[in-house]
Amino acid sequence: MSAYAWAGMAMPWTYPTSLAQEQAAVRQAAGLADASQLQVLRVSGGGSVDVLERLFPRPIHDMQPRTCRFSVALSRFGRIIDDAILLRFAETEFWIVHGCGTTLAQIQKLGGDVVIEPLQDKHVLSVQGPRSLAAIAPLTDVELGDLPHLAHRSLRLSGCPVVVSRTGFTGERGYEVYCDAADAVPLWRALRQAGEPEGLLPYGYRCIDLLRIEAGFTLYPADLGMASSIWELGLGWLVSGKEADFVGREAVERARGQESSRLAGIRYPGETPMPRGAAVRLDGRDVGVVTSSAYSPALEETLCIARVRRDAEGVRLLPLSSFRHSLTSSRSYLDLSKHS
Repeated sequence: MSAYAWAGMAMPWTYPTSLAQEQAAVRQAAGLADASQLQVLRVSGGGSVDVLERLFPRPIHDMQPRTCRFSVALSRFGRIIDDAILLRFAETEFWIVHGCGTTLAQIQKLGGDVVIEPLQDKHVLSVQGPRSLAAIAPLTDVELGDLPHLAHRSLRLSGCPVVVSRTGFTGERGYEVYCDAADAVPLWRALRQAGEPEGLLPYGYRCIDLLRIEAGFTLYPADLGMASSIWELGLGWLVSGKEADFVGREAVERARGQESSRLAGIRYPGETPMPRGAAVRLDGRDVGVVTSSAYSPALEETLCIARVRRDAEGVRLLPLSSFRHSLTSSRSYLDLSKHS
């Protein structure tokens, strides 16, 4: 079993099972991943809503308690510096769950009547797949079948206090379990045992990356850390209806309508993913750059997310959502002339 360093934490790259077996488990049954590289910040205090409205371009004030919401954080230049899931617990209490970006540094700059606590003791276990509910249900008395997508509950799982959110990064039904470090290993073992009759298998980072690319989900910094505006990255919808000021707003408004590139999907036969940063070429011209790539054993194709020039013509580009509908290298560039 090899390991991969993500956000300063070692996590399994693969398990003794194959990539195809891990992918099939999540798509057809259930999978269990350790996502403890995610950072959890608790933000509380009378000014928490105002500070979070300034931090994130997406509206926060209308979130209901026990719900979750995706957003990104921006620099003053309007560039993405992190992506995050927010969990609201009460009127003035939130969690920010983020990856390797600089959300903590950004929120500390904003000041205000808030208390910011990095919850360094929190671990995250992710149970994903169509049988995920059946895998997790035997461990709690709470009826999780009624938990809506993008909602969360505090409960006990196998006797341990946890927060369970109906979230994930696979495109499948799934749950993310936030637990104390001391409970992480016992909970992992309990989930393995409870999920075994449902076909649950653990899956590593290689499969995590494949599953999110198949689902058309972008990731910071791989796809979102480029010098691109939120409009070029297809995230302009985040600022829809936003009235409060936020970091980077002037830059975001100036960039609207000035897009020179866009994110798109590319798929081609073969088992050789393109390296990140590889040029995308058409008829000898560079028309873009690969940001993420993975081979899908189920589809028997390689899938790429790429930043492509908006004026590129004669290229068969796919909306990232099209990957989602398909789910039921040594080369230094990808030549679209052979695949368009």
